[in-house]
Amino acid sequence: MTNPVRKHIPTSAQVLKEQKERADRERETRLAAGRKVVAQQPAAKQPQDEIERLTNQAVAPAKATSVAVPDTQDPRDQYLDRVAPATIVGRPMKFDTKEGRYVARDNDEEIGRDVSFIAHCDQTAIGSRRFHGKGEQPSYIVGMWYDGYVPPERDDLPDRDESTWEISELTGRPDDPWKEINWLVLQRMDTGEFFTFEASAPTHISGVGALLRHYRRSEKRYPGRYPVVRLGLSGWDKGPPVGWVHKPQFIVVGHTAKDDATVPATLQEDLNDEIPDFPKKK
Repeated sequence: MTNPVRKHIPTSAQVLKEQKERADRERETRLAAGRKVVAQQPAAKQPQDEIERLTNQAVAPAKATSVAVPDTQDPRDQYLDRVAPATIVGRPMKFDTKEGRYVARDNDEEIGRDVSFIAHCDQTAIGSRRFHGKGEQPSYIVGMWYDGYVPPERDDLPDRDESTWEISELTGRPDDPWKEINWLVLQRMDTGEFFTFEASAPTHISGVGALLRHYRRSEKRYPGRYPVVRLGLSGWDKGPPVGWVHKPQFIVVGHTAKDDATVPATLQEDLNDEIPDFPKKK
């Protein structure tokens, strides 16, 4: 009887460790050359000196991992940053507020609420994003939440002159081009597949924040463990003409050791490892 082939699926920690090591090498190269780091380059009229200052601020703390593109970057890495942003691990996931459903952004496939995920809370990235128009790459000022990264206040960001902002079709008022954004890394327990939930709406960020607060509170009770969650729904009635507004909610149904998260549940039997028991959702 031949031994089964053991598959290897990298964990979010491994992926982000590789990205951090690459960023550290690039930072050493940049410092040796005496060059400044800039965020992904914006279109015309972007205050370059402020972007440079803020991006340097984002990468200055020893533990902060900031998404920045040095001018000495290898063209191959520039391409990867363009087509696969470093903030995304696996497949991007979003929440459809209107329909109240979770979908994979690459094919609009709905993800059922009966699926369990390991929430890699300590790999959450937070920060701000600025769009520059159709066909142009956005700018990011981003760091790792668990490493203690503190995003700049709005008054410290560029583009403070509201007269230069575009008018929102929804509100009819000037729309701030800089938006707060979170990226939460989730791993399906049945397949081991990774998703990154992107939260940019205030209600979506609030849902991620509630899970991160649970993670912080549970660290003493469940040291070295990740929450196991299912994708839930909450919301409220805003009245006419808006009606019911859906909000994402990550329902904690158990916890699993971080070491267990390195091997997807579908591979546990092949490796003769015991599958941990998780409390079932009532």
